[in-house]
Amino acid sequence: MPLASGTRLGPYEVIGPLGAGGMGEVYRARDTRLDRTVALKILPAVLLLCLAASGCGYGCYSGFWNGNASGAAFSNSSCPLTKATGAVIVQMSAASATFPSPLASRRDVHHIFVTLRGIEARPSRVADEDSPTWQELAPDLAARPVQLDLLAPSAPLDLSGNSPSLDVHVSANIPATVPADEYRQVRLRLLPRDLAVDDLIPESNACGNAGWNCIVFADRSVRPLEFDSATAEFPVPLEPGRNSLFRVLPGEIVQLSIEFDGNASVFFASTAAVRLVPVFRVASQNSSLATNAQ
Repeated sequence: MPLASGTRLGPYEVIGPLGAGGMGEVYRARDTRLDRTVALKILPAVLLLCLAASGCGYGCYSGFWNGNASGAAFSNSSCPLTKATGAVIVQMSAASATFPSPLASRRDVHHIFVTLRGIEARPSRVADEDSPTWQELAPDLAARPVQLDLLAPSAPLDLSGNSPSLDVHVSANIPATVPADEYRQVRLRLLPRDLAVDDLIPESNACGNAGWNCIVFADRSVRPLEFDSATAEFPVPLEPGRNSLFRVLPGEIVQLSIEFDGNASVFFASTAAVRLVPVFRVASQNSSLATNAQ
């Protein structure tokens, strides 16, 4: 559908059409932040923006048009003026579920304690633990790791406050600035059992000698969680039929909810440890920075 004069795509305001072809439509627009004219090329479901900025040469951006006067733009250019960003606030919780569930089918599970030290997201679908493109969504966790019980929903908690209790939601109320993009992977980074010299720890630990991540059974026995790789983390992959877990638009805040689904998760127990295969549900809601500032 042609864009009318005055249509806003993030910070860009459409002035009028320049031309059209088999690859899409080109519009003259104004960058309201830099007060200069740019050219917008609209492809099916994708926005390509090229502009000339003083001192930076030509920069090319790609993004997403969702049909309601908002778009996303992110740059591969090294020019600092061309990097569009948004912000993310993360909240973790447990699904409202009554046990028994698949987790408790063989032996009652009362608690699943995990110690978070990071929540990260990445645009690519390809798993790469060491990629520099992972974006930290909860920076406070690096300085204040949080141990929480995945089976004990409670009130939200601000990660920037005092040390939390063990049975709470985890809520990062201070937004993390990240590049505008579509994010297709999320991972929960956990404190490993064998700590490095500089690893920070919570003030208390419900797992005791079992490490920092564990399952507590009804008979009060505690077994450590073990992981597929040397890194203690839980991946949150794309659900079938979804193109992304969440989308960050320029100048907007994403309220990101990560919910543990105990009914869909399973575990495999041995005499020494437990391997948990968790399922997390991700939901997001976008709002503008201006709206959140009011």
